[in-house]
Amino acid sequence: MLEIPGIYNLFTLVFFVFGSLLGSFSNVVIFRMASGASVIFPPSACPKCNHRLSATDLFPVISWLFLMGRCRYCKAPISCQYPLVEAAISLIVGFSFYRYGLTLGFIAMASALTIWFIGSVIFLRNEVNKPNPFIWALAYYVLLVFTQNPVLTINEALIFFVIASFCGLLACRGSSSAVFAGWFALSFMSMWAMKNMSFYIPGLVFLILAATFGTEKLSKTSRVLFFTAQVLIIGYKAIV
Repeated sequence: MLEIPGIYNLFTLVFFVFGSLLGSFSNVVIFRMASGASVIFPPSACPKCNHRLSATDLFPVISWLFLMGRCRYCKAPISCQYPLVEAAISLIVGFSFYRYGLTLGFIAMASALTIWFIGSVIFLRNEVNKPNPFIWALAYYVLLVFTQNPVLTINEALIFFVIASFCGLLACRGSSSAVFAGWFALSFMSMWAMKNMSFYIPGLVFLILAATFGTEKLSKTSRVLFFTAQVLIIGYKAIV
């Protein structure tokens, strides 16, 4: 049934919409992990006036545009991170489905790239205090990436799972230098798993540039450069 072009395009649109909803939830994860709060309770509210948001305030991207980036109740500005994350994950999920169809490859690719993107945003914000659940997400992400590589056996993929867990621990709990080392290792492993030299080398250059700007205390420029590298790699992997 999905082989019919019109039906396939309709399902692609559905997954773009689903991706935006996933992006909306991802924003909750990103902001609440910074404070260690639950990602389920309490319901979403304006961070300024604490007014509980209605369903019409929570439409991904559309609500932010309709409200012109301001709270409906107190008119406080709303971070542009909300629509950008929603749009980015919408593109990740939508293009992953368009490329792979309704297969395990689609689930693995969409999951891996979504986790990678959320992790990159968290790294850029540098606010996470209680990262335990995120460490497992990072490890799961790398496991997904490597199981999609036909050259590796399942045992080799599991070894990388263990390595990824350690890298995630560094990325979330170590000193500034250890944080960068953990993220660098995760990114390096992921690019190596892609086995695509046309993007492997430029991505590595970006990581080195980011490292140059950040020593004991990672500067904002360093994080922005690093985040830019991650977004470029994620976009390339989702589309090509």
